[in-house]
Amino acid sequence: MSSKSVLHIAPENTAGVPYNVMNMQNINGMPSRLITFYKIPYDFPEDLCLKLSIPRSKVAMRWREYKQSKLQNKIETESMDKWTHLPYFAAKNPAEQAYMKYRENKNKGKFLKILDEVGADSFDIIHFDGGIDFFADSHLAKAFKMKGKKIVNCYFGDDLRTRGIVREMDEMSDLNLTFEYDHTLRHPNINFLFFPFDNSAIPYIDDEQYQKNMDSGGKKVFRIIHSPTHRLVKGTPEILQAIEIVRSKADIEFIIVENKPHEEVLKIKQTCNIAIDQIGNRGGTGYGINSLETLSMGLPTITDMNCGMDTWLPENPFIVADKDNLADKILELINDEKLLLSKRAKSRKWVEKYHSYDSVFKILKEYYIKSSII
Repeated sequence: MSSKSVLHIAPENTAGVPYNVMNMQNINGMPSRLITFYKIPYDFPEDLCLKLSIPRSKVAMRWREYKQSKLQNKIETESMDKWTHLPYFAAKNPAEQAYMKYRENKNKGKFLKILDEVGADSFDIIHFDGGIDFFADSHLAKAFKMKGKKIVNCYFGDDLRTRGIVREMDEMSDLNLTFEYDHTLRHPNINFLFFPFDNSAIPYIDDEQYQKNMDSGGKKVFRIIHSPTHRLVKGTPEILQAIEIVRSKADIEFIIVENKPHEEVLKIKQTCNIAIDQIGNRGGTGYGINSLETLSMGLPTITDMNCGMDTWLPENPFIVADKDNLADKILELINDEKLLLSKRAKSRKWVEKYHSYDSVFKILKEYYIKSSII
């Protein structure tokens, strides 16, 4: 493998994915480091984190939700296709622009220091994870470009749905990558990757333990888990409505896990029988790390999918549901042992086939070669 090195620069370690990409590259002989600006409120590992302050209060979260809803209203008002619309990033008003400049000036000394300490100029490839520079005018990316570095923009989550694309960063990029299926409908020149996921430390729940998980004093009770990071985004209200219908027809125990350390969440998942990821398509096109964990454990996993992803996804291992049929899908799974066992049997194998480090790195290497990056 080429010895070219990679420096990742990211606002935050979104769902642990940037760190996993870095780790995958290191394991495959491509020296990599990751600088993040903000530490997310979960215990995902970090490499070099500035731990800059960022508003995460209820007021701040409501402001972000307001901006997202405003965009959605604009899309509806102007009759845009919500799956292909690609907004461009810009400060929404002079106050926001002033705040961005203040935050940049306040923290740039700390950022420049860590760039110097890590030897940023020695790296061959610069991944801007999120497709955004630390500086509003993208002058760091411009400087790297002038020095002959290859620029890769890699997009996560709502980067291209609500925040939008940074025009200058897009023009400089040698390669655009995304882990989100709907981004391929929005951006005319972007390449899809399954996000790399190492499930070697996640034990599969064997048949004996799986049966024990539903044993409640000699009575068979299915334990169903839902672990939302944000109830509205994950469709928890709709899920709760469906659960009440299921409760009236079957013996279940419904567990909501929120605001707990990652390791604790994993332990709770190991005691369950079925997982529900999301309903309503407000948090992406279908699934994320949460589902990869439950699938790796052998838990049949229910989720909602949009923009045709359920038919596109190869060898789809999920039980696909929406708010109207979620209760029926849960009951079908509970009452059809053959279906339950078939989902268990294929789930972990699917994760390893499509999301393993080896599988993802092979595709990433092909993209690098095609774009003359290596």
